[in-house]
Amino acid sequence: MSGLVVLEGRWENNRNISVKGLFDLLMEMQFENIHEYHFENFATNETLRSILGHVCGNNTRKNYIYIGAHGDDNGIHGSVDRISRTQLNNILRNSIGGSIKGIFFGACLFGNENNAGFFFERDVGIRRSVEWIAGYGESVDWIQSSAFDMIFWQHLLQARRMFPDAHEREIIGGVCDCLKDLMGGMMRSLDFQAFRRTPRRPYEPEPLINWE
Repeated sequence: MSGLVVLEGRWENNRNISVKGLFDLLMEMQFENIHEYHFENFATNETLRSILGHVCGNNTRKNYIYIGAHGDDNGIHGSVDRISRTQLNNILRNSIGGSIKGIFFGACLFGNENNAGFFFERDVGIRRSVEWIAGYGESVDWIQSSAFDMIFWQHLLQARRMFPDAHEREIIGGVCDCLKDLMGGMMRSLDFQAFRRTPRRPYEPEPLINWE
């Protein structure tokens, strides 16, 4: 299994736009089985809480979460509710189990260092088992960002299969280095950002994309 959970809010009313077909294709190409990941839509705060508790709670075998939705610098949008980062942090802290290693926010503006630091915070942040958080710091084009999402997950899932015993911080670091070499221009234009926990200071985000 890929260990990936894909959760998606509605992008537009009366239009069936979805990343599901892209992830189906990715799973078919990677695992020859479109059922190698878990997909659900969410509409409200409570819907998201229920799904994560059921699918990603303790004693599950899920490792990664992708949340695709409209976003802003302080929250994401389900099909009905806007979910603030505080609400989302509470949901993640109370719903996901210790097997979750990384979270990717496929949402405009939300994947910034300030939010990563908020989620990693010592006393009220999400579980220490979550090693990395990634997303976009600017408003992004849906097609371009979705294409980048697929390439990111292709590389990460390949790396995890090739190096099953590697520590997660090394996996995500290697993936980001590879993508920076492969498609740095696209990463810049989308303002893709990724952060892992800093060694010896696990409550501080360490940026993995540096352009200096």
